[in-house]
Amino acid sequence: MPDGIVDARHAGARELTPPPAQPDGFPDRLALFLDLDGTVLDLAPTPDAVWIAPETVAAIDRLAERLGGALAVITGRALDDADQILAPLRLPTAALHGAELRRSGGSRVAAAGEPPSERLRAALTAFADARPGLMLEDKGQSVALHYRAVPELEDEVRARVSELVAQFAPDHELQPGKMVVEIRPHGCDKGGAVRALMSEPPFAGRIPLVLGDDLTDEFAFEAAVGLGGGAILIGAADRPTAAAHVLRDPEAARRWLAELARA
Repeated sequence: MPDGIVDARHAGARELTPPPAQPDGFPDRLALFLDLDGTVLDLAPTPDAVWIAPETVAAIDRLAERLGGALAVITGRALDDADQILAPLRLPTAALHGAELRRSGGSRVAAAGEPPSERLRAALTAFADARPGLMLEDKGQSVALHYRAVPELEDEVRARVSELVAQFAPDHELQPGKMVVEIRPHGCDKGGAVRALMSEPPFAGRIPLVLGDDLTDEFAFEAAVGLGGGAILIGAADRPTAAAHVLRDPEAARRWLAELARA
């Protein structure tokens, strides 16, 4: 968890509020960063079961146009996967938590770090195969183990995956999420991706605003706040967060984006 977060559960912490209908700087000075799963997309039992309405894609496209291209996706998904979901859009994207980066204009930055070893993949596969309901998702540069179908295995999953990372991937790190644990190259996080994109046109000089729902998004939240911007937490404000604003669920986030696109 990044430093500088605020625990919204504790007495004395500032209360999260709904975001303004038009955030500061919109549209000429705002840069918008969108997570996908749990933020724009409703969570699904498996990663390939998500669905996005054409009108939501159209609203994102309209917002990207109004922001002069300063709209990016920051996601734990692979780049090709994100593109397939948002087709026909090809937005600036930080995929795999920043391990893959596509700049404005389409140029790609080579994936950062080495992918998890075959020994680690084999050990994770054996662990998952022995426990019906677990699902291993191989993203290339990272590997995620989902336990959404068997939440009672959370403690066992986190403990065992932590042991395997220490044994087979000391140069990688464990990133917990909503009913998932992910192993990714050390130092690759969404905060670094936000800072990288904000250093280049058309994002440079704008006010960053991040929408996200999960622990992985806190790195992006803190980066945006550090750059003079802000963050909107999607979902229950029941954990420490650097966000100042909250929307109840992805449906509320989609409505907010649609209204902003029409503003």
